[in-house]
Amino acid sequence: MKNQFNNLFSPITIGIMKLKNRIVLAPMSVHITPPDGSITDREITFYKRKAEGGTGLITIGSVLIRADGNFGGQIFIDNDSRIPGLKRMVDAIHQAGAKISAQIHHSGRETNCATSGYQPVSASVFEPEAAEYDLPRALTTREVGDYIEYYAQGVRRAKEAGFDAVELHGAHGYLIAQFMSPLTNFRTDQYGGSFLGRMRFIKEIFARSRELVGDDFTITIRISGDELRPNGIDMHLSREIAQYLEKLGAAAISVSAQMFPYVRTCPNMYHKPGINVYLAENIKEVVKIPVMTAGRINTPELAEEILSSGKADLICLGRVLLADPDFAKKAEEGRSEEIIPCIACNKGCHDRNAEDRAVKCTMNPETGREATFIITPAKESKKVIVIGGGPAGMEAAIVATLRGHHVELYDENEELGGRLILASVPPNKSDYLEGIEFLRKEIDRLKIKVYMGKRLNKEEIIKKKPDAVILATGANTLIPNIPGVDQAWVVDSDDLLAGKKTAGKRVVVIGGGSVGAETAHYLMETAQRKVFLVEMLPNIATDMPFDAQIIFSEEIKRMTDLKVLTNSKVIKINKNSVIIEKDNQEQEIKDIDSVVLANGVISDNALAQELKNINFDVYSVGDALKPKDATKAIYEGAMAAIEA
Repeated sequence: MKNQFNNLFSPITIGIMKLKNRIVLAPMSVHITPPDGSITDREITFYKRKAEGGTGLITIGSVLIRADGNFGGQIFIDNDSRIPGLKRMVDAIHQAGAKISAQIHHSGRETNCATSGYQPVSASVFEPEAAEYDLPRALTTREVGDYIEYYAQGVRRAKEAGFDAVELHGAHGYLIAQFMSPLTNFRTDQYGGSFLGRMRFIKEIFARSRELVGDDFTITIRISGDELRPNGIDMHLSREIAQYLEKLGAAAISVSAQMFPYVRTCPNMYHKPGINVYLAENIKEVVKIPVMTAGRINTPELAEEILSSGKADLICLGRVLLADPDFAKKAEEGRSEEIIPCIACNKGCHDRNAEDRAVKCTMNPETGREATFIITPAKESKKVIVIGGGPAGMEAAIVATLRGHHVELYDENEELGGRLILASVPPNKSDYLEGIEFLRKEIDRLKIKVYMGKRLNKEEIIKKKPDAVILATGANTLIPNIPGVDQAWVVDSDDLLAGKKTAGKRVVVIGGGSVGAETAHYLMETAQRKVFLVEMLPNIATDMPFDAQIIFSEEIKRMTDLKVLTNSKVIKINKNSVIIEKDNQEQEIKDIDSVVLANGVISDNALAQELKNINFDVYSVGDALKPKDATKAIYEGAMAAIEA
């Protein structure tokens, strides 16, 4: 099929920079840079992979002008010694056929002493909203001039390194935005007060940058089309700011959204695709320069519609290109159905609660490991049996097939998907189905032999004489040692979400992790129920990504029939009541119709134990090895197939 996306793959000129298409890698902090801010081969390979996939412009996110603005894992452009490393990056991107821009950045108040080693600075002293931020100090008038120079020298270094453009980061409540926004700037010198006073900082950055690089270099800027905060930059003020930036000489404006906590900056499953496009459209109405848009633009069809309707001129894709760096190539070649979908789970890419912030993608285990995760043809074709058709098992079967192995996939259920199907049932989680459907289609496309409703036992596996077995048998709900747990009106969350069991009108959910919390949400949304959510820890849903926690907490605040009991432990289940211990005192929750168990899972590893000391390779992956999220499970499935 020929390219259907004429607008998306039409060229455009920004300043003096010419792009082959309208697809831009959105600037992201990917946390794979070493603490000293130097360029590594890993980072070069990460960005080069997106260029090789056909992206027109690669924007390197959050390139830091000074160490006191560091929020971790950033490339530095703070002195001339950085130029050779940056040039290596530039040369690699150019060789791959794309243009490259550096997003010149300083976080201002949105960092902390532990991360940067300095007290945060800001336009004004502004109380931080989160525990990880420290109280900033306001820059003196003289220091403001110093920071203008830091930005301008960053622009100069980018040009000398060979970048085709720079993007000044004026969005998301960072330092430039802190000067532009009336919410965070209440200075009384020439850099505050009126609109022109608040804009003086960015005006002088533009002016000094032009003194250093001349007119033959493209300078763009990113802004928040709406900070979504009272007294912050709103849609009216952002139009005024955009018009002023155009007069200053900005070659294009990239429009994002919000400030901390960045929920709309990186929209998740709770948000509709293209959630922030209206903000770019609002800016485009009042400027003549190109306007970029971003925020859950997850298909080439949606991107084309945005461009053809005149809502924006360029499409910034962040997590979409983490999911599939070949997005552009596949779309242009008419292979849209092969694009690995971004399901907006934010688990590997934007989870501030993750123990490892290095960029990953649930749907694409290559992401962040581009130099080491390589699917190569096997030296010899083997017979590989995969037991379990959840995400780990499906990924294992796909990768093993791509390597040239003969694969058979067995699952005891009637449809592929495993626990990811259950994860898609609660409100706002249906995007998991898109991930499942993609894996199913890949299995069909690769003509993998699939046997449903069948789980092989040890003897059957041995009889088939495989060279390798990959066990993706998953996990089962953990049955806690609570008196009364074996009663008929006690159900596990798996059966409930699968539709095998139902719950009554007054329900106790045991376990307030993401599964229990989302199960409670599901119960509240599907019928008029009174739900008691019991959790031993001080907070619920702590294993959710940070942004999802914020939205979820807002969702449940409106649920007057949901009672959350933290620091609480269920000690007995009676016939129609549940006894809990809270604050060293027993309490009885009366008139209960159902109890739902959601207090964790236990690996289904019985088959793995039976296959020990067998004369073929056996790999356990996903929950079968240890309970984990889909991001880790899919990666383990892929790695087992690479090793097989």
